[in-house]
Amino acid sequence: MRRWLVAAFLFAIAGGAAFILLTRSLVPIARVEGERDADLFTAWRTGAVEADVAAIETFFRREGVGDVLPLADILRSDARWRSCKAGQPFAVPPRRLWSAMVPTLRYIRDELVPATGPVRVVSGYRDPVANTCFKGAKASRHLRFAALDLMPMRPLSRKELIAKLCPLHARTGARFGVGLGIYGITRFHIDTAGYRRWGADYSGASSPCLTRS
Repeated sequence: MRRWLVAAFLFAIAGGAAFILLTRSLVPIARVEGERDADLFTAWRTGAVEADVAAIETFFRREGVGDVLPLADILRSDARWRSCKAGQPFAVPPRRLWSAMVPTLRYIRDELVPATGPVRVVSGYRDPVANTCFKGAKASRHLRFAALDLMPMRPLSRKELIAKLCPLHARTGARFGVGLGIYGITRFHIDTAGYRRWGADYSGASSPCLTRS
């Protein structure tokens, strides 16, 4: 009986120790996962592109849009970059394109966010190689650094998101030359390179806004 009690006691101690080690090991794993994107950007911006990143950051600040979205988001190629053989998480567009993003950021700040709440970027500038990999349109405004694919940060259903985006586009789209694409789930596209709208198959006929007209 005594041997049984000792064995049970030792087993309980071993189990408790294992639980403590396991829970301690999970904390840093979760923390690293959450910080991975920021760590990638920090490492990337201090490398060969350091001067270009500093220059575009200064440019956006001078244009009054430096605080609309994190720079890491604006320079994000696509959240799916790992699926591309030559994919990179971030890219600095050619300087001749920088001004194209300014009206898009202003529209997001002044018109979009008041309607939808905060947004996060899932795709920004794409060079031709990245755009092909992500199956973007041949004339995608992402190539011109005029477009961002976004998702709301607040919990919104696709139906709720459509109910906010479509009236906003009808009211302000023509005035600001806004392109609005609404895809699956709650991913959507905004640019200021021409008034138009489309849906999941990239055609105007599939825009969910048509059913609200």
